[in-house]
Amino acid sequence: MTEVQPTSRDYKIPEGCPVCSADLPVRVSASGPSAVCKHCGWFGRPTITVTHGGLRVSVEGERA
Repeated sequence: MTEVQPTSRDYKIPEGCPVCSADLPVRVSASGPSAVCKHCGWFGRPTITVTHGGLRVSVEGERA
């Protein structure tokens, strides 16, 4: 049997934290994207959408 090893990718979204606007590290793995702000401690599961210009990363509650 062949076992698939899931890989993860790490990204940094400049000024992406919805709380303090610090750079936001985002890890995308087989279980989905997750983010933790190293500045204020905010954590969440952002949504990644493919757009015409590239990828859009958003968090729930951001639309106000």
